[in-house]
Amino acid sequence: MPQSMSARIFVALIVVLGFLLIAEAIRNAHSLLTVRFAAFLVLAALAGKLKVKLPGVTGSMSMNLPFILLSVALRGGPEAAIVAFISSFAQSLPRGKQRLNPAQLAFNCSAITLAAAAARFIYAAPVVSAWVGSPGLRLAVAAAGYFLVNTVTVALVISLTEKASVFGTWTEMFQLSFPYLVASAGVAGLALTAGQGTGWQVPLAILPLMTGVFYSYRRYFGATAQALTSAGIEAAGVAAGARI
Repeated sequence: MPQSMSARIFVALIVVLGFLLIAEAIRNAHSLLTVRFAAFLVLAALAGKLKVKLPGVTGSMSMNLPFILLSVALRGGPEAAIVAFISSFAQSLPRGKQRLNPAQLAFNCSAITLAAAAARFIYAAPVVSAWVGSPGLRLAVAAAGYFLVNTVTVALVISLTEKASVFGTWTEMFQLSFPYLVASAGVAGLALTAGQGTGWQVPLAILPLMTGVFYSYRRYFGATAQALTSAGIEAAGVAAGARI
């Protein structure tokens, strides 16, 4: 748990809202036992495990966003919230010798669920439908809402926990993850257009594509982190020489 009281209160608020949403979603979901919904859950959870560490920022990015956006458009609010929660749960599980942090796990799952709920609200809003007739374009608008809610929530908790600038943290996250948002919204929009009336085959085809994106990002971020580490070592050497 964060040490500061303000951070604790904020985390508790997000967790309570997220768990209220998921409880309401489970109560109102009508298609939990269908093959298509089960496919969404499994594929989103597998994509959630494909995560990369963002260099210079406390946080990671997983490849589950296209599945969340597709569930927003095709499955409805309750099902989208469940897909978001389960995929975020899979993303947040520790690897190797890492320890499970229940507070961090609950916050991550709740924050993603809130973002998915915001995206569904935007996608289904009559005023948005009136101005944006194309489902693919409307999903892009909903993706922007998802991205804003998610990144602002994470930037706020990082700021409260690490005493960092909210705007600076959010700007860094925006620069690192915006290309991924555009790619995910594009993939989800194409799948939405191609997958009308189809079953689980279209979401299944997305997983290999996002796996390729994952390895590309991991290689790029790995090189960036190594460069930052090397720069830090060189700077430390210069500082040490100055002290001598």
